[in-house]
Amino acid sequence: MRSILLIAAFLVAGCAGGLPPGGVAALDGVYEGEVIRSGGHAMRCPAAYKLRISVAGGEARGEIFDIQQPDAPLDRFMAFIEADGRVITAIRVGSQTFGIQGRFGTSTFRGMADSPACGMSAFAARKP
Repeated sequence: MRSILLIAAFLVAGCAGGLPPGGVAALDGVYEGEVIRSGGHAMRCPAAYKLRISVAGGEARGEIFDIQQPDAPLDRFMAFIEADGRVITAIRVGSQTFGIQGRFGTSTFRGMADSPACGMSAFAARKP
């Protein structure tokens, strides 16, 4: 199951498109979106979270929010952005640790967050 999720993460990440002219340096900005359950039992996996990622100087700093309480982050994560736009990191939400793999494209972030009990898809778009 884990290998299927990793393959899915690679395929989803590949759909984000290439980097804008200027590469990683051109990704700076704030990206907002959602992380939505794509696998796992509803009793152990939340349906969705809000996602905010601030990108500056090749570093992504993200926050996960409960849909019902969008002003109080549940947890934060940090990742360095690779030259091709990829990020790999982890975040702990409640009692679960999620491995996050994704990729920044021209103006979006797409990826997967997976724990032993849940699989989640992430999408965020850069705010104008």
